[in-house]
Order: sequence, then structure tokens, then C-alpha cells
Amino acid sequence: MDNVKLYKSFRFLVSMSGEGYTKDGEAVPMDAAFSECSGIRVVSHVLKMRSGADERGVQGIIPATVEYSNLTLTRGATKSHKFLEWVFACLPTFEAGPSKPVRKTIHITVLDDQQKPGLVWALYGAYPVSYSLGNMNAMGNTTLLESIEFAYSGLGRSEV
Repeated sequence: MDNVKLYKSFRFLVSMSGEGYTKDGEAVPMDAAFSECSGIRVVSHVLKMRSGADERGVQGIIPATVEYSNLTLTRGATKSHKFLEWVFACLPTFEAGPSKPVRKTIHITVLDDQQKPGLVWALYGAYPVSYSLGNMNAMGNTTLLESIEFAYSGLGRSEV
């Protein structure tokens, strides 16, 4: 059991890569700081059927479709706007449709106890589908949060 390494859920980085996200000549994708990440889930749907040659009446299953849940990233609202410029460019506005409908690969990297990358989930074909701003309350003193929801069409996991 010495080779079993457990990772903490509060040490993670989010980065993105893909066409149109970085400026020409930029080699490193821009990172966005988030305090919460949820929604990494894949479900393989199956069709249930009875084989005509099976006299027992037992249902057989065959793979049908794969469904990916939407990813939600939450962070405290900041003055930094480069990431949100891309998000809003992908969403329709009052005057026109999306000006930059470009899909990205979102990388969720979990860090080990020494702050070194350990596990990486890659969410392929990610596209922003929702933006929400948290509640504002003049009587409170909590951080203003914003959440961005992404649809994606593929998932992979690797070790660094």
C-alpha cells in the first residue's frame, strides 16, 4: 500500500488551451483561479434487450450513448477580465450571436502535498453555457462569487 497516494480536494489548478484563447506566440495557456470545481461526471447509457436465442428471458445490454455532466467553476469576482472576455464572447448578446464560439480543453490539475502536479483531468471540447453572479447583500460581508458552467464532449485523466 506504499504506492497509494491520496490527494486533497482543495489543491487544484484550472487551465485552458485551444484555438483563439492565447495570443499569437503565447506558449503557456492562461490560468484562471477558481475556488470550487464540480460536475466532472460521465454516464454510459445502455439499451436493454432480450436476445432471441436466449430462452431464459434475461436482458442483455449494449452501449448506446455517453453523457457528460456540465462542469461548474466558481471563484471570487475580481477586476481581472481576460478569462471573462472569452466567456462572454462565446455567449450571445442582446445585439448579436456569439462573436467567438471556440471550444477549449479545460485542464483540472490536482496538486500533491508538496504543491506539485499529480493528477490531471482534461475536459475536451468545453464551451461556456452559463454565467451567474452570486447574491449581493449590503448587510453581509461575504465574497462576491461568480460561476461559469461549461458543457464538454470528452474526458480524460492522466498522472503527471
